[in-house]
Amino acid sequence: MMKIREKFQQYPTDMQQWMVQQEKTKLTRIETALKNGKKLYAKIEDENKGKWLLGTTILLEQYLSLLPKRNCPLEAVSDDYIFQVWERLENDSSLRELIAQVETRYEALLKI
Repeated sequence: MMKIREKFQQYPTDMQQWMVQQEKTKLTRIETALKNGKKLYAKIEDENKGKWLLGTTILLEQYLSLLPKRNCPLEAVSDDYIFQVWERLENDSSLRELIAQVETRYEALLKI
């Protein structure tokens, strides 16, 4: 079984940089959606939208809490940090299921 880092090295350098940047952007957008969701939840009056929003913010928070610890903003993390994220996703099926739910919801939150 080939490891993430070995697979990654098979791609051209410009594609490697693009892939890492895409992951950083996605993580930053998830974090932004969580912040927006929390602000909006405090103001929302429609009960059904409130339930969806609360469920979404809980999912986003849960996902972000399972990522490796960091001491800088997501857009400034190292490439190695991104490899750690990918390795966790590859090795943890529950985390893969969670990110599938997160990806469908955070995009909707960013539109609010």
